[in-house]
Amino acid sequence: MAMDAPAEVSTVPSSGSVRVREAANREKERFDRFVDTHSAGSVLQSWAWGELRRNQHWAAVRLIAEDRGGNIRGTASVLCRSLPAGGSVLYLPRGPVLDFRDPWVLDSMTDALRRLGDRWRAVLCKIDPYVTPPDASVRRALLLRGYTIGHRRGHFDGMQPRFNIIVPLKGGPEAVLARCHHKTRYNIRLAVKRGVTVERGGRGDLATFHQLLMVTCDRDGFRERTLPYFQQVWDSLSLDGRVELYLARYQGRVLAAAVLLVGGQKAVYAYGASANEQREVMASYALQWAMICRACERGCWSYDMTGIPKHLHEGLPGYGLYRFKRGFWPEVSEFTGEWDLPLQPRLYRLWNIVEPTYWGTQVFVRRAVRALHPSLHAAATEHEER
Repeated sequence: MAMDAPAEVSTVPSSGSVRVREAANREKERFDRFVDTHSAGSVLQSWAWGELRRNQHWAAVRLIAEDRGGNIRGTASVLCRSLPAGGSVLYLPRGPVLDFRDPWVLDSMTDALRRLGDRWRAVLCKIDPYVTPPDASVRRALLLRGYTIGHRRGHFDGMQPRFNIIVPLKGGPEAVLARCHHKTRYNIRLAVKRGVTVERGGRGDLATFHQLLMVTCDRDGFRERTLPYFQQVWDSLSLDGRVELYLARYQGRVLAAAVLLVGGQKAVYAYGASANEQREVMASYALQWAMICRACERGCWSYDMTGIPKHLHEGLPGYGLYRFKRGFWPEVSEFTGEWDLPLQPRLYRLWNIVEPTYWGTQVFVRRAVRALHPSLHAAATEHEER
């Protein structure tokens, strides 16, 4: 189906004293202010992230839930994408942003999502709220309103990682450093002693970051992203100051680089890369520490080091990354995970059969092509990001 942009504002019937309507473009700052200051807010629910995904062939619809006094009680940045066989899916990365214990707001937003799904002929609406740790009352509230636990897939147990290392920034850099593992503190200081420097980069440095990322993906088996993808991230988020690039150098050579995303009170280590050589100078530790200090400088309350695998056993893929991250904070944060709101029950049952098979095949084919024909793999990756 055609993914034409919806009308700028459309009123959605409400439940109780809360109404949900589509946000107008002029309300961008008001929308973002609510997301940035809410405990369940995330940069992935910001207006700019929706614009990024619109440039990648999704549709983006923003919903605002208001009480009778006109106060915002909840928001949702809803992404919509057509399916090859017809219809579509709705997806709210780390959303919606609301108090899930408020029945009026949750009822109103769920009703709005159903109606939006009717408009787009959607098979399902997938939500992935920023609720950590998992809460039994939230679980009950979602089940009562027709949500079902979404299919878990991949090392990270979902489209967004379900298990993260989230470093609290209370007390500033000195307090954060004191809470780090003693070996992590040692490695941070060792990097400085050996002459590793960290600098902020610009859009022109994304090519250097991407070259290093390809080395990392080849070494660790992570999913690759194309350079145009990161350029789009930069172009969409840099105007609002939501994206920064950091490069760690040693003797003039970039040994580690990372993309930092900032949404209000939360900073996110979104994408990282490191070289295979000269790892003994601990450039990655210096890089992380520089970004933590920057997050403190920007007034963030937390630094999200993002996903770790759900299975944490030495020798398994990703265990080394987990060990590195836990040196900055030993506790693992678990999110409530993905929840599906089935909108067409028969097609949704079919979806749960076809979708896991499709992604399993994609992973198998991607690995095979990557091993045999790197140039074809790059082209396939670029097509997938669209």
